[in-house]
Amino acid sequence: MTIYDGFTAWQPGEWPTVLAIGDSWFWYPQNNLLEALARHAKLKDPYQHMVRLGQNGAYLSDYVDVPGRPGRYAGQLKDLLQPDAMQYITVFLVSGAGNDSVQYGLGLKADCSAASTPADCMSEEGLRALVGEMTKSMSLLLHEVLWAFDAERRAPVVLLHGYDYAVPDGRPFTLAMISRGPWLANAMDARSVPPDPELRKGIVQILIDRINRAFANYARPGSGIHFVNSLNTLDTGPGYQNDWANELHPTRSGFDRIVDTKWIPVLQQLGLAKN
Repeated sequence: MTIYDGFTAWQPGEWPTVLAIGDSWFWYPQNNLLEALARHAKLKDPYQHMVRLGQNGAYLSDYVDVPGRPGRYAGQLKDLLQPDAMQYITVFLVSGAGNDSVQYGLGLKADCSAASTPADCMSEEGLRALVGEMTKSMSLLLHEVLWAFDAERRAPVVLLHGYDYAVPDGRPFTLAMISRGPWLANAMDARSVPPDPELRKGIVQILIDRINRAFANYARPGSGIHFVNSLNTLDTGPGYQNDWANELHPTRSGFDRIVDTKWIPVLQQLGLAKN
């Protein structure tokens, strides 16, 4: 198992066959989705070597160039889509939405202080703006990836994933002297969402459902794009902290369960994992 960052010293015999483009679910220290995939016993050997692009805190727009706003990772992506890298890479994984959602205020109304149900607090205009910006970037990114496969005259294999229902409990990421977040709780506090835990969990469910539906729409028959639905895998009731390390990231065992129950069946269908 080898996970490279960009073109960092690729080793003969361990050439990466998977390019993973994404934010903290691919980069989170100590436990993340890529590590859970790479160490799974059923993943076939050729796919245990991966190269990742992005970083914690990345936005989907960071991977693509748009007029007046060059993506900070767009140049690296173009390099990884050239023939010298594509001769090894056969599978693409794409992850992202958490940071974008926070950037757009989770699609909440400006003042949720009077909300008594999750729906009371959601702005349809805000949700459409959030999902619209994410899918605009995702569409550009997938265009680049699919075009690279076309240049190689190979059928594309691209996997997008959705998210499970996180618990907006205000827990940040902490490691040694580093602390990041919280993300969801801060965004809700900024819109005066009442502190009722169930109300806040319901808001996250509405948001996650909208994001998942938008990403699942890319997985049309014959497109080469596949969607991994992670919903209802991790606990959100008593004991949920065994599954969630903080507001946005599962624990190591949480990521392992998502991979085992959601990813491996899809990879088996594609011939990338053992039955």
